[in-house]
Amino acid sequence: MSVIVLLGDINVDLALEISTYPPEGGEAIATAQRMFLGGSATNTAVALSRSGHRCRLIGRVGDDGWGKQALRDLRGEGIDTTWIGRDSAEPTQINVVTVGSTGERTMFAYRGANAQLSPAAIDAAAFDAAELFHLSGYAFLQSPQSEAADHAIGLAVARNIPITLDIPGGIVSRLASRVRTILPRLDTIVLGDADLAPLADKPYGTSLEEAVRALLDLGVERVAVKANEGRSLLCSAGVTESASWLPADAFDTTGAGDAFAAGHIHGRLTGMTGRECCRLANAFGALAVARRGAGLAMPAIDEALALLGASDGPS
Repeated sequence: MSVIVLLGDINVDLALEISTYPPEGGEAIATAQRMFLGGSATNTAVALSRSGHRCRLIGRVGDDGWGKQALRDLRGEGIDTTWIGRDSAEPTQINVVTVGSTGERTMFAYRGANAQLSPAAIDAAAFDAAELFHLSGYAFLQSPQSEAADHAIGLAVARNIPITLDIPGGIVSRLASRVRTILPRLDTIVLGDADLAPLADKPYGTSLEEAVRALLDLGVERVAVKANEGRSLLCSAGVTESASWLPADAFDTTGAGDAFAAGHIHGRLTGMTGRECCRLANAFGALAVARRGAGLAMPAIDEALALLGASDGPS
């Protein structure tokens, strides 16, 4: 399989299941508590490693117990941690993730060591023989990590390595102007339908088709839309392919978009058609929402293919 470089956050998630959210100043008693490995790029790396790819993760953790545990978990998944730095001043990022009765997650985070990744920490050797470079949009939230991401993009472009970028939901307004400048350097951008118009700098109410066309005109090769009217889409110049979402009991949406991105990456690197990439990404996402937590709960390719086979029914 392929060598994939990923850059993004490495963190520990404290997940609390909350039946009802209190008003500000109130109190809610969780019905369950769990702690697990997290981080958008980390989750995608776990899913890809479990699908047979050789993953190299670039990031930063604190010089603390949580950082040591995260590195142990990553190595246990076969992920190369050579390019993960240790920060003596900032802690490993902890996310407090509240999961409501519908399975939807709400996240509170102090980005800690992740945000301190600097361009000087990016070793060009990480890109040797790599076949794809994947970025999480969270990497553009703060400096110096945002400059590190820009530097890594330059290294990938110089080596003709395709670049994918995943835009997590809820942060596009903070990233849009910066991401628009790098669209010509991207092979694929992955995002939700509600984020299309803001990223394309189009007014509210702009049609999906117009927003996608604007992004393609700005230079990105392909736009992967996570969900639109029960389907996911993969759009390139003159071609839109799609596949229906698979039914799933949603327990926890944490990491679902990261799993979806892994499905598209695996499909692209193994020569699948656009529709096949959409179907595989949908399967990864469906498996992810049916599990509690992310990180080590991420699905693998065998599970996704089995789900697709079951959804197709008897031949």
